[in-house]
Amino acid sequence: MRFFCAALVHESNSFSPLPTNMDSYKDEMFVRSAPGEKYADLEEISAESCIYQAVVAAGHTPVVGLHAATSPSAPTCRKDYEVIRNTLLADLKAAMPVEAVLLFLHGAQLAEGFFDCEGDLLKHVRTIVGKDIPIGVELDLHCNISEVMVRQADVMIACKEYPHIDFMERAVELVFIVEQTALGFLTPTMEFRKVPMLGFFHTTKNPMRSFVDRVVAAERSEGVLSISIAHGFPHSDSPDTCAGILVVANKNEQTAGKLADRLAKELFAIRESVAGSHVSVEEALDQALVLQDHPIVIADTTDNPGGGAAGDSTFILREMLARGIQDAALAMIWDPVAVQLCRKAGVGATLQLRLGGKLGPLSGNPLDVSAQITAYEQNASQIMFGGATSIGEAVALDVDGISVVVNTARQQVHHPACFIELGINPHKAKILVVKSAQHFHAA
Repeated sequence: MRFFCAALVHESNSFSPLPTNMDSYKDEMFVRSAPGEKYADLEEISAESCIYQAVVAAGHTPVVGLHAATSPSAPTCRKDYEVIRNTLLADLKAAMPVEAVLLFLHGAQLAEGFFDCEGDLLKHVRTIVGKDIPIGVELDLHCNISEVMVRQADVMIACKEYPHIDFMERAVELVFIVEQTALGFLTPTMEFRKVPMLGFFHTTKNPMRSFVDRVVAAERSEGVLSISIAHGFPHSDSPDTCAGILVVANKNEQTAGKLADRLAKELFAIRESVAGSHVSVEEALDQALVLQDHPIVIADTTDNPGGGAAGDSTFILREMLARGIQDAALAMIWDPVAVQLCRKAGVGATLQLRLGGKLGPLSGNPLDVSAQITAYEQNASQIMFGGATSIGEAVALDVDGISVVVNTARQQVHHPACFIELGINPHKAKILVVKSAQHFHAA
């Protein structure tokens, strides 16, 4: 069968100081190929390419439309969002006829004038394909699901794990359900229940771990095709921002509704205990310094580029320097200007450098430091969701005994490679500071 595959992915932070336009997507992912060309970009492992890979693995013919994605930042400017959306829709029109449409969407995308980009896109897709062609959607679990999304799609499945290590598994499930729907063997029905919760809920520890396991067990109930826990994305300020439970059943709305009601109540009941705990910079360093094991990882969750933050804050580094802490490493400070100066100075040079703090009060004040350049990589990388991804030009600096990674491609820490590629052994550090919330746990 011919399955149209496309992706439009942006986790929109309404409070981010970083603008988002067409260049933001073209700098990261904007794949559009003529029919018949080899889609090499999609054969590399990434979240956005998992549906394409699952379609190929299932023996179907992928008809590839636009795959566009960029890092979390402010809502996309209106005219560029409309151009990107219309490009994807033009690819769909050119691909017709197809047996199904499969889309990888984030679920928390905003644009100027659009509170629900996914719902807007799905309405246009449904107009093109009509009511009889199944539309399947894979979502990030930090999705804010709208009524429009539920009404326009036939099947939606969100990943279950945070960190997101199961995009490929969910893509395989989605392709199978959509395939069986296109063949007439299944008639999916979806029921969604909002759960009034905002936060970030780690699936690596209880009680969220146990709740996910119960959801997986409930998926084995007769007539149930899929259950998704929508965690919501609190920084995406929209009328649909909240958590929720989405149940996909075969034909039976009553079964889906009852199960969604039960699981929504269970999730709400653990709302206090699943909320992540946070401590101040001072408390984190106090705790780290008295522990004997190493490395001790401190997650700078409030400057997480994966949530739309700038990634250039100086609060933790400033306090570490004030305390005279050594045998420590920090990654990554996003500062293209500092990297450019270091490249010109060369490895081994020591220079007076103004570091970070470029994007306003949430970034803190810039730090004026004496820094020795210990390494430079023109195109450094790390592992993200199973595949290699560029972190841009990057340098390692020794700042009074603290190794600091500074880079040009704003990105959260996913993997120790961002230290190792720049000659920093993360296992030998007493303290490792990572600008990330949870995804680094996967590696």
